[in-house]
Amino acid sequence: MFRLKLINQTIFIVNIVVVGLSSAYAEVFRWVDDDGSIHYSDSLPPSESQREQNVLNEHGRTIETIPAPKTAGQIEEEAKLAKIEEQKRKVQEEAERKDRVLLAMFLTVEDIELVRDERIATVESAIKLTEFRKKKFINKLQALDASEQRFKTIGKELPPAIIKSRAHYQEQLLNVNKILAIKEKEKLVIKKRFAGDINRYIELKQNSPI
Repeated sequence: MFRLKLINQTIFIVNIVVVGLSSAYAEVFRWVDDDGSIHYSDSLPPSESQREQNVLNEHGRTIETIPAPKTAGQIEEEAKLAKIEEQKRKVQEEAERKDRVLLAMFLTVEDIELVRDERIATVESAIKLTEFRKKKFINKLQALDASEQRFKTIGKELPPAIIKSRAHYQEQLLNVNKILAIKEKEKLVIKKRFAGDINRYIELKQNSPI
């Protein structure tokens, strides 16, 4: 085995190095050290395994480039990028799946609007029922107000049952108000979602080759 250290590479010197190799070696390793010097060897020294190397054939031509091992930071960055690309791929696949379902379920925009209106009607029915319960609880609290006023008028303490009932109906009123807020938000979500579906359906139909 031999080793030549070259400061300035020329085709002439490369040819000399290649021709001078023993016939037992068909390949030569080439690398550049920290000082910028070029090295050739018929085998790769272990101390240089962390550098990028070029493998030359008997004609002095590069037949393979062996990259330097990746650093921990590079490996971590590649893992992050791979994760981002995987997430993008999943988002794209999900979007394509939704497009297929949209085209398979509906024949016209009117079909989409019909389903939308049915779902909104279901939510509005739940809202009406909740509002009926709300009115009932308000009436109960108003009746309790009247009872409390009578006890105050005659100077008697409120019975525990009235106090307990007031707490119960106040809690129920609070709950129905939360339900109403949720249902109103649900109705808005349905409208927004179906508006997006209609726009996407029209877009898909316009781009359809048929």
